[in-house]
Amino acid sequence: MNDLIVSVGNKKRTIGILPDDKIILDGKEFNVNLSKVSDYLYLIKINECVYEVTTVKKSSNEFFFTIDGRNYEVTARTALQERANEVLKQKELHAKIDSIKAPMPGLILKISKNIGEHINIGEPLIVLEAMKMENEIRSPSSGTITEINYKQGDSVEKDAVILKIE
Repeated sequence: MNDLIVSVGNKKRTIGILPDDKIILDGKEFNVNLSKVSDYLYLIKINECVYEVTTVKKSSNEFFFTIDGRNYEVTARTALQERANEVLKQKELHAKIDSIKAPMPGLILKISKNIGEHINIGEPLIVLEAMKMENEIRSPSSGTITEINYKQGDSVEKDAVILKIE
């Protein structure tokens, strides 16, 4: 039996895939028959109930479904993919970006904070003019500004460290 971990919203469930068009969900066995009507439209028969399902693939394991007029965003992963995803999430939580680099060469129009000020993730920090466009650079992490290497009016090269966060 192969298992799929299916997430709909904040709810995760394990679906066991059995041979002969059967699945196990919450300890119950269901007969499932899938008929493709078009590229995006399917008829799914679960036991004796038939559902019309429209699906759009968002990524390799993410889908948008419309089932009988109701919309769902669904993620389906194997147990191994789910475990790998959890490990990556934990790494992201512990990884902290400690410097803000210029994403491209440009002119600093504004630095919104000073050394010693606390910043929150997503907070606007810098306005950089590049190719006659203003680009707002936001904080990728929360912390305190410990160093500012440039000031308003300075030119910066790509990857120049503009400020540091601790």
